[in-house]
This record gives sequence, structure tokens and C-alpha cells, in this order.
Amino acid sequence: MFTTYIACPALLKQRRCKLAIILLLVPFLLLHFVIIPDATRMYHQPCYLTEEQLTDMRYMVRNIIAVYEEMNVTYWLDHGTLLGAHRIGDIMRHDGDADMGIIYPEGAGYTESKFLLKLKERGITGTARVAEYKGFKTDIQQWISFDGEFEGKPCKMLKKYKSVKKIKTILDRAVDKTLIFPMSWLLPREQIHFAGFKAYVPNKREKLLKNRYPLSYFDNYQVNLPYKWKCWLPFW
Repeated sequence: MFTTYIACPALLKQRRCKLAIILLLVPFLLLHFVIIPDATRMYHQPCYLTEEQLTDMRYMVRNIIAVYEEMNVTYWLDHGTLLGAHRIGDIMRHDGDADMGIIYPEGAGYTESKFLLKLKERGITGTARVAEYKGFKTDIQQWISFDGEFEGKPCKMLKKYKSVKKIKTILDRAVDKTLIFPMSWLLPREQIHFAGFKAYVPNKREKLLKNRYPLSYFDNYQVNLPYKWKCWLPFW
């Protein structure tokens, strides 16, 4: 928009300048109020969680873990929840949901109906892929193993179950790298203290985090800032 102001001859009353401003403003408003809020699902949440909200999220994650351990399911903390576990041993205040991964198939002791029933007994609703508690969600992604290659060597790899798209563009390739990783980064899992209880994480969690966040993860700069779009451009 600043370029438009400079390019306009005098006042902004000329039709071309007004049209240029409108053409720039419309996509910005669509991006701000429609596209990004829909993609993040967290537009109207506060920039930082209150202590009560943190307690609710901890309760949800702790109980999902308890059910998985009862059913002998191989799970781990992932994405932003893994980042919080790695950096501060807790859910980060600027997060808005929780993320976990599980190996598919889940195992002989697991059925989706039994899993959901056990969650319901703990006050947690939703589905086997998205659990919900007091307005917060835990995304649960299934991962399946396959024979692949990493850094020129054959090995067991993990990919999102029914989620990896065919590589067609440069963007697809960049995204695909965050969806596929060596199983050796995960197994054997490491159990750590997280948010007042024990939880499993990948044994090479730093490598996985670099893979998940190739443009924003830095070893030496652990600055926790809200990534919720509204916190950066607060237009109501």
C-alpha cells in the first residue's frame, strides 16, 4: 500500500489510485478475515492462554495419553506440543491446540469405539482424530510405516496415513518433507516429564522439529511468540 501512495501524483482522489488501493485492500481483508482464520482455527482465541486454559489443555492431553497407555498404543507428542515439551516441558502459552501422533494400525488392544468411550468417561468428546475438551482440541494423526530411503540409505520411514499427496510442485515437495521422516527418529521413544506427568516423545525430537518447522526452528533462539494471526494484525 505504501508503494501505491508514493506512485500517486498528488492527492488520493484520482480514480486510478483509489482503484489500486481497493485492489490491494480486498485480498488483504480476505486473507486476514477468511483464509488464515479458517486455516488456523484459532483466530478469536487470546494471544496467550490463561492458567485455567492451560490446566484444561493439560487435562485433555494427560487423559488421552492415559487411555493410549491402557490400550498399548504407540503415541507421541508432536508439532507445537512437542515443541513445548522440548523447550519448556509444558504446553506453550501461545499455543491454541494440542498435537499427538500414533502408529497405524494401533494394535490388537485398540478399537475406536472403546477409545472414544474411555475418553467420554473423562469428559472428553470429539472423534478418534480430533479430541475436544472445553473448547480446545487435540489433533491426533495416524502414521504408517513403509520401506523407503533417507539420505541415500534404505530404511523404515513414517508417513501420514492417507495424507501424503503426490509431489507435483516445489510447494508440494517442501510440505512433503514435513510429512515423511525415518522411523529411527521416533523409536525407541523417550519418556519425559511434561506438564506434571510423563509422556512419550521421539528420541530424535530435535531433528523432527527441524523437519516440521524448517523456516522457523532455530537451536539457539528459543523465543516463544504467539503465532495466532490476530495477535500480529488485530483488526476486529
